[in-house]
Amino acid sequence: MPKVYETAIIVFPRAEELDFTGVWQVLGTTQHLSKETYFKLETVGTIKRPIRCAHGLTVLPDKTLNNLSKYDVIVIPGGPGTSEAMKNEVLLGQIKQAYKTGKLVCSVCTGAFILANAGILRGKEATTYHTEIDKLSNFGAIPVKERVVVQDNLITGAGVSASLDVGLKIVEKLLGAESAAKVAEWIEYRQ
Repeated sequence: MPKVYETAIIVFPRAEELDFTGVWQVLGTTQHLSKETYFKLETVGTIKRPIRCAHGLTVLPDKTLNNLSKYDVIVIPGGPGTSEAMKNEVLLGQIKQAYKTGKLVCSVCTGAFILANAGILRGKEATTYHTEIDKLSNFGAIPVKERVVVQDNLITGAGVSASLDVGLKIVEKLLGAESAAKVAEWIEYRQ
């Protein structure tokens, strides 16, 4: 059955670029493979102006935080700006609401701490950047040293380059293993 998955890629000041651009590339590639079933991507900023990321990339978000529950998939990056993003009550509340309504909520790298601070990792297995993984238990999560961890409608990825793996896991979960393999081949990604 044809389906367009509305996808929000969250961007905040000092977010790690590869954390969200890797997922973007993978999900965006689905549009090359099917005109009926694919991911429609939007950047959603935490502020209403251009956002300067960790290594100087400036992003002009398509939208600002309003209602993440209208998206099918939400992706939260990590990076040096995570500690500030973790204090953003609007972001945390919208992530929590999206999760409660069954949306697929995903993180890459230290973005897991934003999910944890929203309270949605409590009692769940999760992963994050290798030097920070043990700190997940401070939020009631169960740290797992894996590249990608899937728990119901949550996907967490390890550090930075795991962005590609998270993207492929999203494709696999929603479009199937065959579609994920086709995307991996298209982007010449070998696991």
